[in-house]
Amino acid sequence: MNDSNINTIFIATRHDSHGKYVLEGLSKNKNIFTEKPLCIHREELEEIRKVYSTVQSKLMVGFNRRFAPMSTQLKLKLNYAIPSAIMMRINAGVVAKDHWIHDPKVGGGRIVGEVCHFIDYASFLTQSKISLVSATSMNDASVLEDTLSITLKMENGSIATIAYFSNGNKEVNKEYIELYNGGLIAKIDDFKELSISDSKGTKKITGNQDKGHKLELEAFIQALKDGKPSPISFDELYNSTLATFAVLESISQNGKNISLNQL
Repeated sequence: MNDSNINTIFIATRHDSHGKYVLEGLSKNKNIFTEKPLCIHREELEEIRKVYSTVQSKLMVGFNRRFAPMSTQLKLKLNYAIPSAIMMRINAGVVAKDHWIHDPKVGGGRIVGEVCHFIDYASFLTQSKISLVSATSMNDASVLEDTLSITLKMENGSIATIAYFSNGNKEVNKEYIELYNGGLIAKIDDFKELSISDSKGTKKITGNQDKGHKLELEAFIQALKDGKPSPISFDELYNSTLATFAVLESISQNGKNISLNQL
């Protein structure tokens, strides 16, 4: 943090320290790439927003699925003049109750720690900010809130459903996404296969699984070299993170609709 020869910091620590290090780095005019989540508390998010508005540093969160090759190919086929409807099914699998990610003080739970990926991805695919959130979790003995359903509404009228289930098994691929857009239906199966169907038929693209980890880093570093804005704007990072906290709020209120404009 104090080395003047270093202008960029990568944060890959446990979740509870992300917000602290982001704030410290920004205050010292460092560019920052942090793994998700950006932070685990709403108060930290608002402090980051306040500090970020006073600096010229670039801030990036590791929402890698935006940069997956199949995401890029899909975006070229979508008509953003009309809203989309999205369904995501995440076969998340079991994480032991005593794992650090479930500790509210260290990991923040799996909603903050991983579901944020899919909330952000829904916003990315629709190219619109999230405006309304509702969510409900399944009752279980562990009370971990890691089997849940989420409904998102976007400012442009798009909708998305995220089914994040921890009670399955590894015989089925982890991530399955369907997107409907003005007669076009796209399916992404675990970022190994993309199929796009329209009135002309179905085209399939297959390959090795690539969720965009390498490409997101390349995009961030290139933005630094070229003096261009961060590949993900702060407004998008803020909106996705706020929507993640809104999921927790909705679950605590038995599935109540939470308007981000009122948080």
